[in-house]
Amino acid sequence: MKNRVITISREFGSGGRTIGKRVAEKLGIPCYDAEIIEKMAKETGFAPDYVKEAGEYAPGSFLSSAFSNRMLGPTNEDILWEHQYKVITDLAAKGPCIIVGRCADLVLTGQNVDCLSLFICAPFEWRVHHRMELENLDEKAARALVEKTDAQREKYYTHYTGRPWGLPENYDICINSARLGIDRTAALLAEHCRELFSNPC
Repeated sequence: MKNRVITISREFGSGGRTIGKRVAEKLGIPCYDAEIIEKMAKETGFAPDYVKEAGEYAPGSFLSSAFSNRMLGPTNEDILWEHQYKVITDLAAKGPCIIVGRCADLVLTGQNVDCLSLFICAPFEWRVHHRMELENLDEKAARALVEKTDAQREKYYTHYTGRPWGLPENYDICINSARLGIDRTAALLAEHCRELFSNPC
């Protein structure tokens, strides 16, 4: 039987990372997020903070050009993408799990896993106020952070997958976390994941 893996893509501020962890707890499976960054940092020798940041920037951005020289061979982003691809496929091969972000939905397409892809979204204003509460930011700073991070994620995802980020037909389930809140959204998704995996189409 193929391993059952749930991938979570999310708009910044929608609570997708927290939802992923809570769904994993309810299903009794591991959730990989920071663990991917740590593993990539060990394998590549890059600092964890750089690995984390590079996962949001597509090649050609200011950050990537500041740390890479294409005339000397593969860019840092190319190296990180290859390691990220391997880490994600290795984790999925180990057993059922949830993988947050990092284009995991695309990486696991065609792999020997039963992959269920989720996209967590929420209205922009709700996400701004959510980040204000989490990080004790004023509204202007939170608004700028949400806009910037969404733009980075969209560019990164589109660059490496060749398809639009957040387009509903690219995912199995899209859900607005503002409608029910973080806890109830996680509970609902855990219930649906159990049902979908027990009754595959």
